[in-house]
Amino acid sequence: MMDTERGPRERLVLTARAQREIDAAAVEAGVPELDLMESAGRSASDWILDRLRPGRILVLVGAGGNGGDGLVVSRRLEGAGVDVRTVLLTPPDRLSEASSVMLDRLRVAGGRVDLLEELPERDLDIAIDRSDWVVDALFGSGLSRPLTGGAQGLVDRLNHSGARVISLDVPSGLPADSGELIGTAARANITLAMAFLKPSHLLHPASAACGNVAIVSVAYPEDVLSDLDPWGRVPEPAGIAKRLPARPADGHKGTFGRVVIVAGSLEMTGAAILACRGALRAGAGLVFLAAPESLRSTFDVALPEVLFVPLPEAGGHVADIETAELEEVLGRADVLAIGPGMTRAPETSLAIRELVDTFSGPILLDADGIAAFASDLDRLTRLGSRLLLTPHPGELGLLLGRTAEEIDRDRADVVRAFVRERGNVLLLKGRPTVIGAPEGELHLNPTGNTGLATGGSGDVLTGLTAGFVAGGASLEDAAILAAYTHGWAAEVYARERAERSMTPSDLVDLLPSVLREVETWT
Repeated sequence: MMDTERGPRERLVLTARAQREIDAAAVEAGVPELDLMESAGRSASDWILDRLRPGRILVLVGAGGNGGDGLVVSRRLEGAGVDVRTVLLTPPDRLSEASSVMLDRLRVAGGRVDLLEELPERDLDIAIDRSDWVVDALFGSGLSRPLTGGAQGLVDRLNHSGARVISLDVPSGLPADSGELIGTAARANITLAMAFLKPSHLLHPASAACGNVAIVSVAYPEDVLSDLDPWGRVPEPAGIAKRLPARPADGHKGTFGRVVIVAGSLEMTGAAILACRGALRAGAGLVFLAAPESLRSTFDVALPEVLFVPLPEAGGHVADIETAELEEVLGRADVLAIGPGMTRAPETSLAIRELVDTFSGPILLDADGIAAFASDLDRLTRLGSRLLLTPHPGELGLLLGRTAEEIDRDRADVVRAFVRERGNVLLLKGRPTVIGAPEGELHLNPTGNTGLATGGSGDVLTGLTAGFVAGGASLEDAAILAAYTHGWAAEVYARERAERSMTPSDLVDLLPSVLREVETWT
């Protein structure tokens, strides 16, 4: 979970190397390393004092810059009247130069400092047990290998203690730049990221070890930050509100867009219904559902607001799209969404491919619409940035000839490579949902919970996204907006009810109040 503010429009995600380069650039620009360290430690200690109001704190300090930040935290908490005990992982003569200075300042201020190798295990256990919080400042974002020796033993002891842990920047033992678990890692309740998020704060399973993630400031000069090339971005509430399509007071149903959804089959009418309801909740002016002709009565009852377009069928699934009625509707459509609940019957897949070739506007492909191109990926490449795909890892793996596990393991890099090579917009569902566009940045969605892990949630997302496109949002903005509000609705549901109990219909019913809340974000 991200601890967010409503002011910024997005949070930047940097690799460990990029943050080191910013540190170096700041020093070159005239900001001493000690000042940067003091700034980071001050921001972290202020956050702890303001939010947690601790009485007793244990600070575990490593040899590098992360340890130096921890020493600043110790001194400043001590100065604020907190009972602080500091434990050094390594002897003082092995600290970095800046950290050594911070250790001297702590001692001058009267701070209590112990060396781990000289501290009896029983005394360490007592110190951990008696602390309100333990600050993990052992290793930061520079770690690239598994913990060993005393560091591994200390982190194991901390994890088994049940103590509440605050990690500075990245929990010790986690690599900053991936979601991998490479060995023993601290399990934090709170992680205070230094100025920027890191990939491990967002990518599973590493993100689970980070707990709640908050960003604390570091006094970097503005000119150093002006040329940042972030690894990714995390949308914030104010940025989500900015992406909402405008609703002019004199608008009418044509102003707010026409959505055509091709979806459903005899076995899966619910997918089509949920997609249409999602589009309506997004504010689309007109929603058309093209589906097997025999299902008209079902959809007329379930979707009185939706205009039905009958399609030829075979065995309850779409068999052809060449009808004059569909052609006429597509001629006035602002966006076409294809795929939910259509089945993978050969004639249906053929009809989907022909339909994609027919329509010249923005297209959203989901579920069986994506599977129809499993052996014809180059056909999608020709559509470029007017195509948005919304697969889960299995569906994207089907396109790329990879397993769902392989896609999930490298989800951010897979999305980045796909949009650069193929030129389409891509929303990869999962934890976290990742959105990429050929000329844009990588966006990682911070909202959602396990309530979304049920059949039909993705169909709601498809309709919601299409509805936003119809209202005037770009495919990229619509994907970011839909993913965020879709996940936010799940979080709103979980405030009073169990995540496990949420259904996609609950999700649809929450969208009006959720979107009203989004409209107030500034």
